[in-house]
Amino acid sequence: MRSALVVLFALTTLAACGDKAEVTPAAPQVSAPKPITYDAAPVVNPGKLKYVAVCQGCHGTTGGGQGPFPKLTGKPAAELVAKLNDYRAGKPVGPQSDTMMPFAKALTDTEIASISEYLASL
Repeated sequence: MRSALVVLFALTTLAACGDKAEVTPAAPQVSAPKPITYDAAPVVNPGKLKYVAVCQGCHGTTGGGQGPFPKLTGKPAAELVAKLNDYRAGKPVGPQSDTMMPFAKALTDTEIASISEYLASL
């Protein structure tokens, strides 16, 4: 009987061990990702970009002129458009007409307007 009690005690103890709920670690709390925000992109003036690429080499970084190439800033946009259109049409406008004509011929109407507006704004 004593051995029966020992066996019963052992079985009860083991049975109690099996009743324990399995503990699983809690999943880490992950918050929703924050939306990515960007500062506004700088506004790029297309007239300035084209001026830098095509005109700056002769007329200077700010259109102030250099050497034989005249100052372009401070002139109305309409005057600059008219001169560039004359150059593009092959009309001599001044002593640098032969130099200017190929540059003007390569520009579109939109580019001429953009460059002229940019220079008039300086």
